[in-house]
Order: sequence, then C-alpha cells, then structure tokens
Amino acid sequence: MKIILLEDVVGAGKAGDVVEVKNGYARNKLLPAGIALEANKANMRTLEHRRAKIAAKKTSDKEMATLLANKIDGKQVDFIAKAGDAGKLFGSVTSHDIAAVMNETLGFEIDRRKLLLDAPLKEIGLHIVKYRVYPDVEATIKVNIMAEGSVVLPPDTEIADTYTETAEAASEAATVSEDIEARGEETKAAIQEPESEESDSGEKPASEEA
Repeated sequence: MKIILLEDVVGAGKAGDVVEVKNGYARNKLLPAGIALEANKANMRTLEHRRAKIAAKKTSDKEMATLLANKIDGKQVDFIAKAGDAGKLFGSVTSHDIAAVMNETLGFEIDRRKLLLDAPLKEIGLHIVKYRVYPDVEATIKVNIMAEGSVVLPPDTEIADTYTETAEAASEAATVSEDIEARGEETKAAIQEPESEESDSGEKPASEEA
C-alpha cells in the first residue's frame, strides 16, 4: 500500500515521504496510530500543505528539544552501591535507574529509551551518558557511582571552600600547639634552675665546710 508518512518511521521513511509498505503493516499499525495517511487522490492533492505543516512541527519540536537539552546538559545524578575492592558493583545501574533519579530529584521527564547506554553500568566512578532528546539534539548526563561508605558532597561544593576551612582549622591547631610547647619550656626551665649557694639559714654547703 502507498502511504504518506506524517512522522518519521524507522525502516520506512521520513515525515512527508510517500512510501510503499505492506498492507497489513499500514492498516494494522500506521494508519490507526495516525502515523500515516493513505496516499489516495484527495490526500495527495493536499500533500504539499501537509509537508509544510510537518516541516513547521519539526522546527518547533527541535526548538523545544534544544531548550530541554540545554537544561539537562551537565546535570549529575549520584548513586551509592555495594562494590568489591576492585570497584566492581555487586549489582548495576541501569537506564531505568538513571531516568528515575533524574525525574525524582531534578524534575525532568526523562525517557529511559532515549538514554544512549549500551549496557548497565557496573563500576564505581564518574560515567558520561548521552541523552538523545531529538534525532540530532543530545545532552550529556553525569552519572556518579560511589561505593557504600563514601562521603557524598553536594554537586556545587567548591574545593576552595573546603580547603580554606581546613587551612583555618590547621592554623588554629598549630597556634594551640605552639602555646603548649612554650609553656612546657617555661616549666622545664623552672625545674632546672640552680639553687642558691647559701640556704635561708645561712649554712654553707657541705662541700665548703670540708
């Protein structure tokens, strides 16, 4: 059967194309789903008008996809999982897991089928996963997998801030340490100070009497 595609169909053609497909495929799937129209005389007469509408819809869809990609690009999701000494996970992180966390924590409606993940992630570390928002529009998602017991820092934590706080604490500790050391030297000097040659009673040391 000859049909007019209203949407891109893998293996058949692009939206606006006039293609030949099997009757059963057209009548049982494409036509009922509104994905295509039968290429009869009436529909063919309006084909150019339909193509213009399809082109306008594609442009709008791509613009919306680009906006979404810009919002998603660079976002990070964190997972904590059990792992062995070599960093291998006892389980795995799947596209379903990534989509669920994106939806719950970041508020994005992610379609897991559009995550370009060949196989589930099975190692700790930072993984880069592509998300195909539209045929030629993609975004990058960071998937950070940590072993149980790791310290989880917020994504926006700056190393400089942590370093400053640590440096101040170290400086304070050093000051206290120097103070304690100085007091110890004073105490030591007092203990080792020599006694006066004569006692308060006026007696001479035994060595002089001899």
